[in-house]
Amino acid sequence: MPKYRMGRKDSDTNCTTVILKFILFLINCIILVIGLLLIALGAFVEVEKTFTSLTVGSILSDPGAILIIAGSILVIIGGCGCIGALLEVFLLLCIFAVILSIVTLAEIAGLIVFVVQKDIINEGVTQAFDYYIAEYYNDIDKQNIIDLIQISLQCCGSTAPNGTNIAPLSWEANPYFNCSSAAYQKCSVPYSCCIPNNGSTIINLQCGYGTLDNTKSATYIQGIQLTGCADAFKMLLTDGVNYQAIIGGVCGLILVEVVNIAMALSLAIDVYRERKAFALIKLQEKQLLQLNN
Repeated sequence: MPKYRMGRKDSDTNCTTVILKFILFLINCIILVIGLLLIALGAFVEVEKTFTSLTVGSILSDPGAILIIAGSILVIIGGCGCIGALLEVFLLLCIFAVILSIVTLAEIAGLIVFVVQKDIINEGVTQAFDYYIAEYYNDIDKQNIIDLIQISLQCCGSTAPNGTNIAPLSWEANPYFNCSSAAYQKCSVPYSCCIPNNGSTIINLQCGYGTLDNTKSATYIQGIQLTGCADAFKMLLTDGVNYQAIIGGVCGLILVEVVNIAMALSLAIDVYRERKAFALIKLQEKQLLQLNN
């Protein structure tokens, strides 16, 4: 009587299948660990900040929530892949392949938009910066993101308002920095707009005060970055080296995902065929026993 293990003959377990299972299991273990780390980091970010009411808009612009959502997706993908490959669970392998296929198709669509529809990307970047500027003091996450971008890209504001060539004036869209505001920050920009003083290690948080007041020529747009962050970000994305690196990186990621999908489907088909063959053999054995009786 032939012996079977988990629905397949021992003699049918070849080296290729073992290697395939090991590679799938290893890759998905890495995905699972990355997902758990993202969830932990997102939870830490959420705990550290003051609780605010949740809306769809706040979640999509909340770094902590984005990390948790991205981590959860990776945990689902990695978990299905790990268990499906290790235990040869047909359903989990199929779920893994389907979810990863959806993610891959979304990445391909995003890459096509990035390459073909640059105007849409540029408009989206500008609108995002305008929104974050208007919400600067309303959300600590948006405030930190804007400050980080302005310091990293050495820029200020979004893009120059119509009729001007001075990007920092876009900060007048914020009710606190607007020159008609009653707040003490009126006619000002955040400290992250200021040109850093390399000789000092102390950050002057009031260096941007009054820099948008055109009645004071001595301080008007003095000591602050004049390049808009939307413009700087667009230049960063469209720069030859960065542009090619982004396309190459996404294409490499898509290739890895396609290989994973192919391996998962190959293993799933193998599992299905082996279990179908095993069920047929069991049926034949049952019929043989009935005939003998």
